Amino acid sequence: MSQTHRDEAATTPTAHEVRDMVEREGTAPPAPTAVVVGAGGDPLIVGLPIFAIGSLALGMALIGVVDLTALGAIVPIILAGTGLYLLVVTVWAALLGQTMVAGITGTFSGFWLSLSILLLGLQHNWYGITLLQVISVQKLFFIAWAALFFFLLIPCLMLPIVYPAVVGLVVVALCLAASSFFAADTNLLKAAGYVALVFSLLGFYAFLNVAFTAMNSKEKIRPPLGKAIIS
Repeated sequence: MSQTHRDEAATTPTAHEVRDMVEREGTAPPAPTAVVVGAGGDPLIVGLPIFAIGSLALGMALIGVVDLTALGAIVPIILAGTGLYLLVVTVWAALLGQTMVAGITGTFSGFWLSLSILLLGLQHNWYGITLLQVISVQKLFFIAWAALFFFLLIPCLMLPIVYPAVVGLVVVALCLAASSFFAADTNLLKAAGYVALVFSLLGFYAFLNVAFTAMNSKEKIRPPLGKAIIS
């Protein structure tokens, strides 16, 4: 080893010596720098249109665009489209700390995914449910989700009015769907379909606001979302 290297080795403190010096001076080493996951953006730029397209497909199916025995035709949209991508939006919002957005999109993702699994399971007899039990199963499904969305509606009243309007109409549609099985009336199921078309339209409307905002457009050309009912 050269004389220079021996001198550097002699003057370079060891890790133990550095720790002793820090403790004596009463100073702490700098905290590690946090890594920020999720650079920003608005998750609703994906969440709103993907919700609206699933609602549009469901509404069209319920009003008779496809036969009620062929409701499985909407599964590719509500499963691989709406349910899956709302789950992605939920993770995105959670990473940004947008708790309410994540809660709403996560709830809707659960609804669309479970509806997909219900339709697939009933058509392929995955659950061992007899034909006589199918109606009761669908009653249970729609009542359970209607109850959840009713309670979700309450905190949504503090959001711009278009959002509680969507959730409120979802509750109405689910109640109509459940009532159709109690009354054995397909007209009520069609009514639920028309309500689904309305909240689909509101979803597309809210998407335009988010899209124009993302492009830094002038506020006067953004579709207004309305004031909150509870402020």
